[in-house]
Amino acid sequence: MPQREKQPISAAQLGLIVEDAASEIFIFSATDFRFLLVNRGARENLGYGLAELRELSPWDIKPELTEEQFRRKVQPLIESGAGDMVFETVHRRKNGSLYDVSVHLQLLRQDGEPIFFAAIRDVTRENELRRELEQRECDLEKALAGREMLLQEVNHRVKNSLQVVMALLQLHARQAKKGSLRAALADARNRVAVVASIHQRLYMGGDHSMVDIGEFLEDLVNATVESLAINGEITTELDLEPGIALGIDEGVPLALIVAELLTNSLKYAFTDGKRGTLGVVLGSTDKEISVKVYDDGKGYSTSATGPDISGSGLGSKIIKALSRQLRAKIMRKTGPEGTAVTIILPRN
Repeated sequence: MPQREKQPISAAQLGLIVEDAASEIFIFSATDFRFLLVNRGARENLGYGLAELRELSPWDIKPELTEEQFRRKVQPLIESGAGDMVFETVHRRKNGSLYDVSVHLQLLRQDGEPIFFAAIRDVTRENELRRELEQRECDLEKALAGREMLLQEVNHRVKNSLQVVMALLQLHARQAKKGSLRAALADARNRVAVVASIHQRLYMGGDHSMVDIGEFLEDLVNATVESLAINGEITTELDLEPGIALGIDEGVPLALIVAELLTNSLKYAFTDGKRGTLGVVLGSTDKEISVKVYDDGKGYSTSATGPDISGSGLGSKIIKALSRQLRAKIMRKTGPEGTAVTIILPRN
């Protein structure tokens, strides 16, 4: 089929297109800045008739811009003789009400004379939504800051309460007449001290819900050796993968298990002033975290390898209960060359 020859759009047709456009359209002179044409959408929104608008200039409906400011804004287009720009401002209706607008301004030529063609989009609702979003973000930031302060205060108070419990246990231990009771109270105090130290790290750290378990284990090993290595000299070996963080629900049980294992090694592996080595290895994969506590002491009386910790004492019961809480596997290897216990817990 032969292609139909394209006919140029007449000025009247162009006027009809502009008149019925969804956007507000303004055409005004680039010399005296008087409005030449304002379409129906703009007239209805502003509340002016066309005759009234032809007596006005752009700055008359833009309260944020004076005549001087508006002329200075469009001067680059006038000097270049062509081009366009986009900016946001405010329009004022005849009744005095305001609405936000986005202005796309172009410099064109009609019959050799420069004119400005402005397509205006009402962005009042968009700006309201943006301001609402910004306010919600601000409110959320304030709420998060309040939550952080609350967590910090809770950890601080828990730490102080645990220190009171530790002091009471220590006092009762000193007053106890039976050696077995003194030892039991001292062990209880040490266990509370582990929990208190976790809360100390949460209180002092930037994230009050997570603790770097590697840094904590280093402190725990040093503190335990310092408090219990009375006879002989104990060398510590630490191989701790950095950046492994756990929440308090996992950090406290794991720390208590490690503390029990360290205490067992220091109490029973190095007797009669024997020197030795105590070590901790922390590592991880995508699916699990592992902690190995080992020593080169005399080992248990019975050499064994198995998935559980043998023994019916309170320490063994604590380890078993806490490992179930963590859904952790406990692997033990003991013999004349020492003992190694590995805790493997799944990553959440």
